[in-house]
Amino acid sequence: MQILKALVVIMGVLILAGFTFLGVELYKRMSDPNRASITGPSSTAAVPAERPAEVTLDVPAGARIGEMLVVGNRVLFKVTLPQGPDRLYLIDPRNGAVTATVTAGK
Repeated sequence: MQILKALVVIMGVLILAGFTFLGVELYKRMSDPNRASITGPSSTAAVPAERPAEVTLDVPAGARIGEMLVVGNRVLFKVTLPQGPDRLYLIDPRNGAVTATVTAGK
């Protein structure tokens, strides 16, 4: 009977330790502003705050930025081309890297 009581106490302590560990990890991950995105870790370098990133988009002359939309931690630019389909550029504002380019079909 004493062995059963000892096992119940040990299992109770292990359950409490497990929930404590989960709570601490959940708190750390939710309060970390630099946590990795859902798509996985990125290997980009941070840009110093005193010098903003400069981005050049490869668009023909006469193209206009139509709309901008913040999506998660990225910025989506809609570029209207004078002769041809519109393009969408997904840019990481922390380093200025173009993450994706989508060309709309006709």
